[in-house]
Amino acid sequence: MRGLCVVWLLAVWGLCTAGAGADELVGASELPTVAEASGYEATSTSEQVQMFLRACDERAEHVRGFEFGRTSQDRSMSGVVIADPPVQPRAGDPRLVIMLLGNIHSGECDGKEALLMLVRELALTARHPWLRHAVFVFVPNYNADGNDQMSLDNRPGQIGPVRGMGRRETAQGFDLNRDFVRLETAEGKSLVRLIDQWNPHMFIDCHTTNGSIHRYPLTYDIPHNPAVVSELRSYLREQLMPAVSQGMRGAGFETFYYGNFAREHTRWESFGFEPRYSTEYLGLRGRIGILSESYSYADYRTRVLASREFVRQCVNAAIDRADEIKRVLGAIEQRAEVVRAVGSAPEQLPLNAELRPFEQKFRVLGRVPGSNEPRDYEVEYWGRYDATKRVELPFAYVLSEVPAAVLQNLLQHGVRLERLREAVSVSVRVQRVTGIHRSATVFQKHQLVQLETESMQQVRELRAGSVIVRTAQPLGRLAAWLLEAESCDGLTTWNFLDVMLREGSEYPVLAIPERVELSVEAVAAGSGQ
Repeated sequence: MRGLCVVWLLAVWGLCTAGAGADELVGASELPTVAEASGYEATSTSEQVQMFLRACDERAEHVRGFEFGRTSQDRSMSGVVIADPPVQPRAGDPRLVIMLLGNIHSGECDGKEALLMLVRELALTARHPWLRHAVFVFVPNYNADGNDQMSLDNRPGQIGPVRGMGRRETAQGFDLNRDFVRLETAEGKSLVRLIDQWNPHMFIDCHTTNGSIHRYPLTYDIPHNPAVVSELRSYLREQLMPAVSQGMRGAGFETFYYGNFAREHTRWESFGFEPRYSTEYLGLRGRIGILSESYSYADYRTRVLASREFVRQCVNAAIDRADEIKRVLGAIEQRAEVVRAVGSAPEQLPLNAELRPFEQKFRVLGRVPGSNEPRDYEVEYWGRYDATKRVELPFAYVLSEVPAAVLQNLLQHGVRLERLREAVSVSVRVQRVTGIHRSATVFQKHQLVQLETESMQQVRELRAGSVIVRTAQPLGRLAAWLLEAESCDGLTTWNFLDVMLREGSEYPVLAIPERVELSVEAVAAGSGQ
């Protein structure tokens, strides 16, 4: 153990002597991060992250390092589980499970360094009070390939680190925060598998924004897709995040919901609601997703410390409300598993939405354009998405002849699939494609597709072997979003069904509106059609 620590200190010594005085090094903790050791001039390479995690693992029995995948360039995708006592995924442990992600965009390295500090704190603090109430799954360096393509040119305008930072995209040129629906990347598949294994109560995704000029060292956001259960969105906006904001203020950091000024500082506008984004995706899974956005135009040290404090305040607020969180999330899961299975009033699933303002106005801390002079602006906060397209959530979907990639994608998300043992005649919702709209430009190497359809009820005989996707399961709302023809960010959007789509043709996914008895068997991961 001591030998590894010495190796780590030697690895950062060059950074220390070049960027910080010797006194600073002596005063640092036993395991300084690269950011600390360099006087906040550098960020860690993927190898240095792994060395740091191994050092923490070897120093503490309650820290367990793990690899959960390999990148497209065969780098290790590494993390640590910190739990005292140790626990396995989905073991029925009463503690909260909190997953913390850094470096989804590797130029935005503040979260990576902040999470490493928290790993060290939990590893080296005997009987840390958090560990009585929570299990932590840390993934500090998600986009490992992008992380190691360091350059001073990767984040123009960002203040530090002055020795360069990674790039936004993966080595293949993909944005990992646009991959949570299609799961096209090796990284995306691995992370979602990890999410499904641990089913975290809370997921925090650490970013850095370079948008409008304001006075917040960090802003944040929560799921605002109207398909996310309203009780969860309300709880976050009315209970959890106000406590986090208050905690940040007490620690000396002003913060507000993520956004950008528009219309001469009369509006503050949020980002998209689609589940291609991590926060929205976790919300559709019925879990808490929180976006952290440190501020590019604050200095690097301030950004790292603000990111660390934000995560700390989120954890404190969650632990203080652990019973409430488990009750809210448990009710969502129970309703998904039970209520729709036994029949209830029709439930509407939003499939598209538009951005609208909240009724009240808000004060946002900005600056006078073209100067450093502070000015507060009273603005409309455009952070609410209202549904513009809805569909009645069916009992189940039927996949008879879809491409194998559709089934593979659903299984990768953790959606439960079943296969009909015998043919059966049932009433189904059939959709005829009346319009196919393809984007004029390529986005993430795809021409996105939106459909127009018309629906009708018919009695159909479903052949034996057809795949059934019930909505009465924890990921039922996510499955419906992925499979519905007119979903604005589903599998149709990302070209999974292109070979089967023609105007006038039948959409290849049927819906069973009402509960029926079916003779089925489970479809295991890795199964073909």
